[in-house]
Amino acid sequence: MPGELLAIRDATKYFGGLEAVSGVTLQVADGEVLGLIGPNGAGKSTLFNLITGVYAPDRGEVRFKNRKISGCKPHQVVAAGIARTFQNIRLFANMTALENVMIGRHVRTRSELAEALLRTPGFKQEEKAIQDYARSVLDLVGLLKAGNDLVKNLAYGDQRRIEIARALATEPSLLLLDEPTAGMNPTESAEVMGLMGVIKRKGIAIIVIEHQMDVVMNISDRVAVLDYGKKICEGSPFEVQKDPKVIEAYLGA
Repeated sequence: MPGELLAIRDATKYFGGLEAVSGVTLQVADGEVLGLIGPNGAGKSTLFNLITGVYAPDRGEVRFKNRKISGCKPHQVVAAGIARTFQNIRLFANMTALENVMIGRHVRTRSELAEALLRTPGFKQEEKAIQDYARSVLDLVGLLKAGNDLVKNLAYGDQRRIEIARALATEPSLLLLDEPTAGMNPTESAEVMGLMGVIKRKGIAIIVIEHQMDVVMNISDRVAVLDYGKKICEGSPFEVQKDPKVIEAYLGA
């Protein structure tokens, strides 16, 4: 694939006797949005965990920027340029929105523990740069005014956007979004769709797991479909919508 950023080749993962992901091969190009859909239990989140180092594949490999990353630890994957959000929001509820985003930025810092304890001039300068960058990301997701609010006091949709902001603070080339509009009302979903468009225009590639088909079909350049751990279809949103195997997977034979 021209401009290939991520390459998943024959990725397979077992949990006991269950083959959760079975021989999946996928590619993502620079700046592309790939929709990843399938029924519950199809293996979508497991595939995300294989990409991000939560699990190592039992067979196959994951390559990012032409470098093998399967087997790397999650923090190494983030440092390489892949960030993610989770199906269930994982924020620090008793910290502010700004502090949560700053945590994501620390993967790009150089100060060591001794410098932090001594609060050296270099550490203070870097901490200010982290704060400034975090504010710019909050502005990008439309929540700069909420920077000093505790996350637990924010609306659900805003918490989702804070989680995306924290991921963006790591300065990724590839962003994995796991059901970013889950539990949202139509207005909130539209805001997240707009945000994904902004992220795409910045040249960041996205893989999005999503159950709201209108979101997937409107934002995705391509769509891949998993069912029982296998890829059963891949193509344009229009092609996937019309594929008999996809219709059967969602609606039954």
